[in-house]
Amino acid sequence: MAQLTANTEEHELPSIEAVLAGTLALMTGYSQALQAAHDPAQRLRMGGKIGDNLSLLSDHPQLSLGFREVLLGLQGRWQAMTECTALAARDSEGNGPVGLPGEPHTAAAFHMAAPKRLQ
Repeated sequence: MAQLTANTEEHELPSIEAVLAGTLALMTGYSQALQAAHDPAQRLRMGGKIGDNLSLLSDHPQLSLGFREVLLGLQGRWQAMTECTALAARDSEGNGPVGLPGEPHTAAAFHMAAPKRLQ
């Protein structure tokens, strides 16, 4: 067993596992209801980082093609969820309903289609 020094992390992970662990930690933080109420802007940044990490992971050659496809699907869902959360936050600030560019400003703009299949 390697001896720990003051500059050594207790848990050193290969880079791909470190990104995956960090992404799971961000997902946990994002899901906490108190975080949403306390600092909605931080929650939006976390959602964006989760999407970025999932995209990074989906391109990693050490992961199987099937796992990368799952990550790519999750990345798309997190991007859409983050956009919806941002729109809802703007609406709750009293700026009126806001849709995505080119969409009508109605409640229908927040509707997302259900997935075709479950994973």
